[in-house]
Amino acid sequence: MTFSPPGGNITSGVDFFSWINTTIEGWFFPGAIISIYFIMIVKMLYNNNSVSQSFAATSFVCMILTILLRVADLVSNVFMVIFIILTALGAVWMNVDDSKFV
Repeated sequence: MTFSPPGGNITSGVDFFSWINTTIEGWFFPGAIISIYFIMIVKMLYNNNSVSQSFAATSFVCMILTILLRVADLVSNVFMVIFIILTALGAVWMNVDDSKFV
């Protein structure tokens, strides 16, 4: 599969990544974040053995990444809001899970 070379003047890394993202119809960075999410959650489940803590921590890290990418206009608002909601759900789940042991 071939793609056309970037047109115009690419003078920064954001311009380059914006070209990559638009070339594959806006799915480069969302795909990368989803891949990071699954890799992190599997690794944290292996090390931590707590599903709620792994889910909350992974959601938080991916939320920070999506906010940074949203500032650079490389992901959509919907994708960022999804990770904000996942982080909130993870925090509530972790709090409920921790309160069972008290």
